[in-house]
Amino acid sequence: MRKFLGLSLVSLGLSSFLAATPAGAPTVPAAAVAPHPVRTADRLRSVLVREARVRGISLVHLRSEWQRVAVCEVGGNWAMVGPSYSGIGFLNTTWRQFGGLLYAPYAGQATRDQQIFIGMRVTQGWIPDQYGCSPTGW
Repeated sequence: MRKFLGLSLVSLGLSSFLAATPAGAPTVPAAAVAPHPVRTADRLRSVLVREARVRGISLVHLRSEWQRVAVCEVGGNWAMVGPSYSGIGFLNTTWRQFGGLLYAPYAGQATRDQQIFIGMRVTQGWIPDQYGCSPTGW
């Protein structure tokens, strides 16, 4: 029961954390916020570790699932920056809408964990199946 409650609380916490930036909310340029990079990386890692645990997998496995998304969407080029979409296939407008500007102007300029975090926000915790790649981003 304790384990179930703990997982439920983690899941609820992650859901509210992932949904913390409402769609259409004004975005702040990354230069204006500039979070401390080490604390931000540690925080993101903690969130991703919790998300992996809720799914019953390791952080390495969670990252490998998103690596398959990157291979499917943009040939594995996490650093891809384009006029319409970047990173692992984010539309640039989606990246901005879901809080990506806190990390980088374009997804392809953000770290893998930052892209995974925003990807989890976009999909509400679901990892795309890699069989329905979108040639125009998501």
